[in-house]
This record gives sequence, structure tokens and C-alpha cells, in this order.
Amino acid sequence: MKIFKSNRWMGLLISLIFIFSLCVAFSTAQEKMKTAGKATITYTVQETIDVDDTEGHALLISKIEGTNVSTGEHKFMDGAKVVVMGFGDYVKGNGPHLTYLKMSLNGDVVFAKGKGKTKTTLSPEGKPISTLEGTATYIKGEGKYKNIQGGYTYKAKRISSTEIVVEMEGKYFIKE
Repeated sequence: MKIFKSNRWMGLLISLIFIFSLCVAFSTAQEKMKTAGKATITYTVQETIDVDDTEGHALLISKIEGTNVSTGEHKFMDGAKVVVMGFGDYVKGNGPHLTYLKMSLNGDVVFAKGKGKTKTTLSPEGKPISTLEGTATYIKGEGKYKNIQGGYTYKAKRISSTEIVVEMEGKYFIKE
């Protein structure tokens, strides 16, 4: 009888250790990593189509490329090549935009889909100043980012006719 009770306690203990191990492994795999980054990106493609229904209404399609610099505690894609493909529906430089982002570094790749608003004002000298804000969601990953989940917010400012500075921060985890 004592052996039976002893084996039962041993079995219970082993089961509890196993469950605890699974919980720790699951929580580690689902840990959300905070990220932050900054990139100066340059237009490599920029096409504008005038709609002509309203003064200043145009559709913009673009491809912008640069390098990510991780500015957060967790060095997410530091030094990665950044490619942003976007579409804007603007009236005098104001309106919604839709973007797709691809970041790649040493065979690891993340893709995100974003949406936001572009706002353009005039400087005292009469030059347009465009800012962009929005949110993005990771839609695919490759390499160590396979099954990436999460997203980020972004703020950007056009600093010349060909360059934009983008700052991003967010969270991600790898879904097991």
C-alpha cells in the first residue's frame, strides 16, 4: 500500500513538473518583444496620377528603400534592408495611405501591412511639409521570424523631395 501511495505521489509530482515546463516554454515562446527603430528611406519609384475630379486630387504609388537602425533595447532587425511599397489617395497632399513593408537581414525577413494618414502643411516659406502616421501588422516572416505576430506604430516626416525619416515602435512574438 505504501509503494502504491508513493508511486501516486511520484506520478503527481512528475505530472506537475511536466505541466510547469510546458507553461514556461509556452510563455517564453509567446513573450512579446518590444521594438523601436528609425530609418531614412529614399524613393526609388514615385509615380503620380492626377484624378482631376477635385483640385489637387492625385493617386501616388511609390517604392522607398533604406536601412533600419534599431533604437530599442531589443535589437530587432538592426541593419536590415527596408523596402516600403505604398499607395496614397491625396488631395493637396492630404489623405489615406496603404503600405507594405519588407525588412530583410541575413536571410531573416518580415513583412507588414500598414495604413495611415498623410498630412501636408506649408512652411512659412511656402514649401510643403508632409508627415505620415499609422499602424502596421506583421503578416509574414521567414527564417527566425517565421510565424511572427504583432505590429507597430509609425511616424514619418518627408525631409526632401526624395527622402523620408521614419520612426517605429511596437511589439512582436513568434507564434508556436
